[in-house]
Amino acid sequence: MRGDNTKMFRRILIVAVLLSVQPVFAQTKTRLLRSGPSSQKLDIVVIGDGFQSGEQTTYNEYVRDRIMNQAFSNDIFSEMRNAFNIYRVNANSTDSDVTRVDPAGNVTTARDTAFDYRYSGVWDRCWMEPGPDTSTRINDTLNDLHLDPDFIFIVLNVPSGGGCRRGDQIAGTMTTSWTTWQHEMGHVVANLADEYCRKGTYTGGEPSAANITIETDRSSIKWREFIDPSTPLPSSGNENPGNGSCTNWNHGPKPPGWISSQDVGLFEGARYKDSGIFRPTERSRMRSSSNDFNPPSYLAIRDAVASELESEFKKVYTGDFDGDGRDDMVLHYANSLFLYLSRGGHLDLAWTMTDKIPGSWEIRGRDRYVVADFDDNGSDDLYVSNGKDWIKPYVGMLRWDGTEFRCIKRYDQFLPGWEMKSEDLIFGADLDGDGRGDLCVFNGGQWVMPYLLLLRSNGNALQYRRRYDRNLPGWEMKSQDRFLAGDFSGDGRDDLVVFNGGQWVFPYLLMVRSTGLAGTALTYSRRYDGFLPGWEMKSNDLQLFGDFNGDDRHDLFVFNGDQWVFPYLLMARSTGTQLALTKRFDGSVPGWSMREHDRLDVGDVNGDGLEDLFVLNVNDWGTEYLGRLKSNGSNLTGSWQAGAVSNWDLGANDRILSANFSGGMGWADLFIFNDQAFGLLRSYSSFMATTAVYPRFVKDFPYHRLGHW
Repeated sequence: MRGDNTKMFRRILIVAVLLSVQPVFAQTKTRLLRSGPSSQKLDIVVIGDGFQSGEQTTYNEYVRDRIMNQAFSNDIFSEMRNAFNIYRVNANSTDSDVTRVDPAGNVTTARDTAFDYRYSGVWDRCWMEPGPDTSTRINDTLNDLHLDPDFIFIVLNVPSGGGCRRGDQIAGTMTTSWTTWQHEMGHVVANLADEYCRKGTYTGGEPSAANITIETDRSSIKWREFIDPSTPLPSSGNENPGNGSCTNWNHGPKPPGWISSQDVGLFEGARYKDSGIFRPTERSRMRSSSNDFNPPSYLAIRDAVASELESEFKKVYTGDFDGDGRDDMVLHYANSLFLYLSRGGHLDLAWTMTDKIPGSWEIRGRDRYVVADFDDNGSDDLYVSNGKDWIKPYVGMLRWDGTEFRCIKRYDQFLPGWEMKSEDLIFGADLDGDGRGDLCVFNGGQWVMPYLLLLRSNGNALQYRRRYDRNLPGWEMKSQDRFLAGDFSGDGRDDLVVFNGGQWVFPYLLMVRSTGLAGTALTYSRRYDGFLPGWEMKSNDLQLFGDFNGDDRHDLFVFNGDQWVFPYLLMARSTGTQLALTKRFDGSVPGWSMREHDRLDVGDVNGDGLEDLFVLNVNDWGTEYLGRLKSNGSNLTGSWQAGAVSNWDLGANDRILSANFSGGMGWADLFIFNDQAFGLLRSYSSFMATTAVYPRFVKDFPYHRLGHW
């Protein structure tokens, strides 16, 4: 491996495999990944040279397996696929293999190939090199195929190894590993330097690459934020300069838990010199491909594609996907889906996919996800629907198998007993109490009457249970009906609460109980016309299910912050068939002054088995407040933290989501996030503290000077 580090590149990453230019060679293009318009993404073209017509399948399989399924599906580049469009070019060569040259560049074996690339196998010649007219042939082919890539990966039909970067191109062979492709991507995407050594002392100025330096003053090192104050600098010194070896830690025993590719210091030897220049870690992918990228290199790659990567924390879902008792996080944006597993105080990326989920689901920006364990195996799965991005709507069942999400069943335009429409709303409910999350579908505005469909999961598919046309028991449906699923009867089956606050003379709320039987799936329990016990309903009422008295029945919290002189909050207890007044709060809860823009979520904040309320207000005071309203079964008492929670500065765009990510304690923590940052706030009964803060993307480093990065 060797990189040419003389040029800085404005745009980033490429996989190109040499292309053919002359009309004598047949050439085609195939799109492997589309993330958006070329004007907004980085286009990569993969080109192959030295492949005869009968060898194109072998070449295609290599690109699929080594580049797409490995280089772009592992480590940092799996996280950034959304920044790229990737194309494969096939060009037939007359001869197999490529032209060979000796260490002086003289042709030893000439071969007639599409792009006239040459292979020397010599490190000092960067292993492989273009021929006199290679550039012309590639450019002509790109023009013929209407391709204008930012990067090109060239794959040579050669059985020997090597990898090389020249400008915006990188080249490899049929034995080049995916980690070597990533090493070369580090060069071309972020202009990273090689971190391995050869004999000699570096005598130049400060390099521009983010991962090498001549600076030894702790306060001036470009990666200083990653250096633990207890780490000695330099962290290694070359005891035998001129021997061509990079030095590793030589300051006594390494600190406990030291990770050679991630713990950052100042290690002598890099960029082909063994002294006078330093790298961040003992090992990394820019020194030895089998290692991870070190933190400065990782951040440099992320920064290099920041303008093309549609990364944001908007569509966040929580569930226990690995069945360990801790809530995990699913993140969706654009054509990418991520699963981060909780490790108690931080998140680890377990899986990511861009464009296509195995089993045939193409991820799109307007996908809607519902978390549900639809096969009752103790770990959550996903339902997904999309009626906006395709000619016909789709619903999919995405099973998490411990390794990946796979679409085990997809419904195209029709569900059992239902023709899908673009405005279908899906939500989950275990209506028969068998432990499998079922699916409900509502459409109130795209037919002559509203419809509600109840489907049962058998673990592998959805089965028709019941469809309601216009009417539920005791209720005429309208387009603005809102549904809550929860077990208010206490029989182990989810029931439904339906609210409509604006389409009748006064608001209505309906309680319908699940019978668990297909023929009579829902039965009337109680309807409230205008008034709940102790409460006059308004159109902007917010209802939240929560078992606040610990009797295994879902009770109801109701909040209205803007339709009265001051805000109101209701605790309404479920008797199993109806609601009974427990407590109403007018303007304030002891310890918390309610305001119009309070944002609420339900969770057991202290592990006593009674569900409470988290409340966030970032709009109505001179500073931001995060509060917790604890239930004792019949009353609430509040406490709060202002301005910041440890390392998380509360802000105007913050949102909260109750999630027991710490596990084992029996109480709820919080995910807190805005478009550009994600945090984990752990509950300690009487206060909350930050365990992790992730600006821009989720990644843990062993050390950062701010406690996060």
